[in-house]
Amino acid sequence: MSRKRKTSRPETTAVDRISECPDSVLVHILSLLEEIEDAVRTQVLSKRWRFLWTFLPSLVFRYTAIDDYGGDGEDFGVARNSEFVAFVGRTLFSSDCKLRKFEVDFHYEPRFASNVDSWTRFVAGKGVEELYLLLLPELGEDGSYELPQLLYDNYWFKELHFSCCRVIPRGNVAWYSLKKLSIGYVTFSDDVIERILAGCPALETLELHNFEGFSRLAVTNSCMKKLILRDFLDISDDSGLEISAPYLLSLEMSGVLGKRCRFTNISSLVDAVFNCHFACFEQDRANDYERIQNIVVVFLASLLHVKNLTLGTWAIEVCISAVLLFCD
Repeated sequence: MSRKRKTSRPETTAVDRISECPDSVLVHILSLLEEIEDAVRTQVLSKRWRFLWTFLPSLVFRYTAIDDYGGDGEDFGVARNSEFVAFVGRTLFSSDCKLRKFEVDFHYEPRFASNVDSWTRFVAGKGVEELYLLLLPELGEDGSYELPQLLYDNYWFKELHFSCCRVIPRGNVAWYSLKKLSIGYVTFSDDVIERILAGCPALETLELHNFEGFSRLAVTNSCMKKLILRDFLDISDDSGLEISAPYLLSLEMSGVLGKRCRFTNISSLVDAVFNCHFACFEQDRANDYERIQNIVVVFLASLLHVKNLTLGTWAIEVCISAVLLFCD
């Protein structure tokens, strides 16, 4: 009886289908990664991947102390912060394309001022359209980062987000393509806010949060349709904040709004959200609360023409108290 010879199956070789994709597809895949560090690590996969990450159109860097929870004390955190700053510098040096977005979010220390200066020069030279500088100072640190003057003269910017930065333009502001501006944890003067608004003729959305220092916000630009205000901190005097925005369509207000906030012209307003409260002082709480009631009633009366008005719990309670007081 003859035996049948066993035939062996041909060995199959794994095919890397992903690496066969066009560069544009691979770069898009890398852009979906949440951390820029993960994109950079792909350079070790093969020669095909070595430089792909350098063509990413967006670079987002984020580092907070909570990332190192459980590390070895303060020295460990300082070292990790330094490593993060060095990593940002190396990454920018290797970037090889026009960037659309650049974001950096970390605990800023004055010793890193020259590093951040080099990042902003890089941004200005790359024609970045969206810039996020979120530079939270370390606890106990006194100095915040001052935006360099070259950033105030840039027609590429379409979105700007600054937090915990000193915004002190020495000359005119030229953000002629800017559509959205968000600034937080900042002290302005009336002159500075006027120059900023004058230098943004195409601005559509303005967001200010945790701000103080100025008493008048006059928005005469017809493109400006949305204003967001959160936590107006200036409670040093009774002048408060006066807002004039004749072309504004949408208004959102939340948090603490100092002692007073009033409108002189918001005739085009359609949608408004008032989810905030005015500061009340403990030393004369009863009289101060009555004063705030009067302010809120006058404030809301200026919003009677608004088609869609949303009130927060505090505003509703103040209005009810004012009505009950009037009925008595």
